[in-house]
Amino acid sequence: MLYSNIISKTILLASCLFCFLQVSAQENSPYSRYALGNLVSGKNAAYRGMAGVCMADDNPLVNNPDNPASYSYLKLTSFQVGVEGISNNIRNEATSNRTGSLTLSYVNIGIPVSKRMGLSFGLVPFTRAKYAMQQSDTLPGISKVIYDYYGGGGTQKIYVGTAYRFGDFSVGINTGYLFGNVINSVDETFTDTLKIISSSVTSRTLVGGGFIQPALTMVKKIKGDLQMSAGISYTLSQNANGRKDTYWKSFFGSVTAPQYQYDVDSIVEKRGKVYLPGNLAVGIMVRNGDIWKAGIDVNMSNWQQYRSYGAADSTTKAVSVRLGGSITPDPTSVRQTWKRMSFRGGLYFGKDMLKFNNTELTQAGFTLGAGYPIRRSNLATSMGQLNAAIDIGQRGTLKNSLLLESYTRFVIGFTFNDRWFIKRKYD
Repeated sequence: MLYSNIISKTILLASCLFCFLQVSAQENSPYSRYALGNLVSGKNAAYRGMAGVCMADDNPLVNNPDNPASYSYLKLTSFQVGVEGISNNIRNEATSNRTGSLTLSYVNIGIPVSKRMGLSFGLVPFTRAKYAMQQSDTLPGISKVIYDYYGGGGTQKIYVGTAYRFGDFSVGINTGYLFGNVINSVDETFTDTLKIISSSVTSRTLVGGGFIQPALTMVKKIKGDLQMSAGISYTLSQNANGRKDTYWKSFFGSVTAPQYQYDVDSIVEKRGKVYLPGNLAVGIMVRNGDIWKAGIDVNMSNWQQYRSYGAADSTTKAVSVRLGGSITPDPTSVRQTWKRMSFRGGLYFGKDMLKFNNTELTQAGFTLGAGYPIRRSNLATSMGQLNAAIDIGQRGTLKNSLLLESYTRFVIGFTFNDRWFIKRKYD
């Protein structure tokens, strides 16, 4: 029975991983044209309700890949899956456009190996690109030219990590493989009657490479159930392998239904390197047992160092500050379920990774969330939680002819806790 349960849960995990790879985003985010796309969060929905604050959390029932040192605090196996929806409103000084999408956000699992050691593996998103935009220009005495930019894709990380706890400290590490691809296209068409040949350039870049993420957590009791914890995690920079295919073509008419088309040139499987900067995350949290907790996280990454085949992009240093917390009125309540629910909130602000026209983009927002407990066993060996969070914020600016993205993200996550490995007392 034990082995059949393990096999069935492993198959479920594999199925979810497959679904994750098949889901593609449909939103239109022009800023995702740069670097490898927009950075996306793979945090548990419980943490998303607290603005993403998680670096110093030692929750024994939640798997936290953002800080691998937290795995040693797990008491039950934690299987997690989350679905995210987004509504995005893009506008400039003249017009606006609203788009949306629904994607599978994360799939991972954490297993307590012993009282002091934990293990985790799974798949989390890293970047996502999906955009379609148009720009027009007038060439004096010649023609009006229209540029259509469109593309998509993204990258994700498959990881495995472990942690060991000694005294007040826990050390952990994640390692794994980052992979994915991004497609970028630009069509140049002319609108007059001079029959100027239009052109189209499409490139597809495949990226793959290993990564390492060490981490450290400290938990110190202050008085009674009151405790303070601190966490730090650093994802090392990496020189990922790249493989790029580029195709040029000329045509009359539209690119979708050309009257005439000629393949000009192509470069297939051009090898190169894509340099991704390191990311430092630190956090502090204060907790009063299972009743309430509050913390602050700071993330820093120098995206100014980003290079793709030796070329820089419109990227700069990024930093974000996140503040959040949660409260559970009465974790031991039997008759009133709402008292065992967790209510969460937070806010965040900071400097984005992109910079245009000497203007650095900013990002800010606030979050609200709730967690509904699910108990499936009176022996406390099988339980779970349904978590939901909403994130309302904006990114960018209307200054210097740039775009402002206002978004609403909604994420639902399931955490299933179980004790997988129980020693038999009787045959």
